[in-house]
Amino acid sequence: MKLSNFGLRTDQFEYVQLILLAAVVGVLSALGHFGFNLLIAFFSWLFRDLEWRALQIPRGGFFLIFIPVVLVTGGVGMLILAWFFPGDVLGYGFPNFLEQVNLGNARIKRRWIFVKAMGAALSLGCGASVGREGPIAQIGGAIGSLVAQARKLTTERVKVLVAAGAGAGIAVTFNAPIGGLMFAQEIVLLGHAEVANLTLLIVATTTAVLTARAVHGNQPIFVVPPFVLKSYWEMITYGLMGIGVGVLSAAYIRFFYGTARFFRRLKVPDWARLALGLAAVGLIAIPLPQNLSDGYPIINQAMAGEFAFGMLLALTVAKFTASSLSLGCGAPGGVFGPIFFIGTMAGGTFQRVFAAFMPNLTGPRGSYALVSLGAFLAGTTHAPLTGLFLLFEMTQNYTVAIPAMIATIAALAVARAIESESIDTYKLAREGKTLHVDQERIALSNIHVGSVMTKDVTVVSGSAKLTDVLRLAGETHQAILPVVDDEGELAGVVVTRELVGVLGSREDLSPLVNAFDLCERGYPTVTPESSLDLAAQTMEGEGVDELPVTERQHGGRFLGIVTRHEIGKALNRVTVSLSTLGTQDSNIFWATGYRITRVVVPPEAKGTTLRKLDPRARYGVSVLAVRDAEDPEAGFIPPAPDRALNTGDVLVTAGRSADLRRFSRALAQGEATQPSSA
Repeated sequence: MKLSNFGLRTDQFEYVQLILLAAVVGVLSALGHFGFNLLIAFFSWLFRDLEWRALQIPRGGFFLIFIPVVLVTGGVGMLILAWFFPGDVLGYGFPNFLEQVNLGNARIKRRWIFVKAMGAALSLGCGASVGREGPIAQIGGAIGSLVAQARKLTTERVKVLVAAGAGAGIAVTFNAPIGGLMFAQEIVLLGHAEVANLTLLIVATTTAVLTARAVHGNQPIFVVPPFVLKSYWEMITYGLMGIGVGVLSAAYIRFFYGTARFFRRLKVPDWARLALGLAAVGLIAIPLPQNLSDGYPIINQAMAGEFAFGMLLALTVAKFTASSLSLGCGAPGGVFGPIFFIGTMAGGTFQRVFAAFMPNLTGPRGSYALVSLGAFLAGTTHAPLTGLFLLFEMTQNYTVAIPAMIATIAALAVARAIESESIDTYKLAREGKTLHVDQERIALSNIHVGSVMTKDVTVVSGSAKLTDVLRLAGETHQAILPVVDDEGELAGVVVTRELVGVLGSREDLSPLVNAFDLCERGYPTVTPESSLDLAAQTMEGEGVDELPVTERQHGGRFLGIVTRHEIGKALNRVTVSLSTLGTQDSNIFWATGYRITRVVVPPEAKGTTLRKLDPRARYGVSVLAVRDAEDPEAGFIPPAPDRALNTGDVLVTAGRSADLRRFSRALAQGEATQPSSA
């Protein structure tokens, strides 16, 4: 089908629309970034200018003890916001954001655009030691989700536009379109992005940076000194620094979540945790006020080589501790800012140590501080490409490439060897969740137990005598004998291997023992709607090979059993079916825009036939298979042109997206059942 206005096919026009939506997301994310920065500036003026002067903190000396008061005052504002928006304000929320994108439907709450901005602005404004990057990524992601939902896009498209918004926010923050792109692809989408989707990410991040530069000019957030490499022998010191940064990265991840765990275990209200943590951050800031907020100006000073060894080490430890306290007690914010700060100060510290012992193999402080920034980012987030490309864009000098690669890879390898989870996946892993789901588990998650369960099962009545149970156990190959009552409800399960012990009991007791006495009650069950992935996990956890299938979870009418063997066969069928398409001599290449989908026959189309429907001629749609609603267990079969369709029959159809929608709509409205004009 061609669109006369533009000369494009439907699928091409839809993709052009997606590109335009990505551009819109980029522009809106840039505007969201500007609004966020204005909020940070306002609360910084309110707390660290107006309140500081009111408490006479700028006079120094005794008045510095009022710094914790300012942070606690900011905490009051956070609590008020959290009262209006419970569950959306306090704490480090980026892991939950990643969970929604990769394990959920990627539909982010619209109010996050406001809530995340206000919460983080309050936090940064009063001086909490947090970053602004996590919140701006969530703000951009919420904008992407809002745009996608307004256009009623599919979940996969929503996910990509959410990632595009998050990457656009990061790109604007650091004036780094490629760095933002890698953040979206490597951290938000976990490295899973098709080329077509990658284009949308590029459009969003580039549009966001162009918008920002049009408004504020090309102003980098960090003032990066020229990168200097004295000799390639310096690769030794950069490698050693990478190892040290890797150890520091793993230590930071564990300390960060250890601090959060400490606050959670305190038997005090949330407001008391927040006040305690912010007060502790304020106490650290009395001798080291440079530690307040995200500390970007201090990072610029460190890159310029203004701090001596003692100050660099003190600032590293202070931010290491204060950022963990801030986010652990519940202050909203991100970790990129603290990561950049710690990485920069640690790099300067390593440089001073190397200069003392290996002066001929050591360059200037700023170069080591810069490379350490990227290496520490890679070590904590397990995202090396994001760190590398941010360095390239910040320096505009590819001399940094080899030292950065050596330090970054060394840091990543050491950090992963000590702590396999990143700072964003550590919490989820401890909750039993993983963002990295392999293709086999995805396949098992999409197949229901009802499609592979065995209905022809040997069962025993609850009143059956021991001799009958033993006889049935000897005649069946089942590992379990389901025990049912008179209504067909599952009463329990007799595990056949455990009957061996009964055989050794006294024979005169056998008439007194029935199946109900022998069965194990509370045995794990699944329903026909349960996924095979859930069934497989239950079997693994319980150490069994068969599970009863019941009408409802934890009981109900007995329907059949599902076995580990049948699950394996189902997975093999899926794998072989997919591989066959890719290995046959005549490969099937779907043209752009074509897809396969299922269509459920509505009541309006009952009784018609495929010959009458003539979907290929009338709608450009091919019906590949049909599943009978009255016998779904028979599976899909090739369609017979004169077979009358029943309500609930499932048709496997192929065609362009727009044509498939027209066909489905025509069936629902009864139009497809009318004879064609031809």
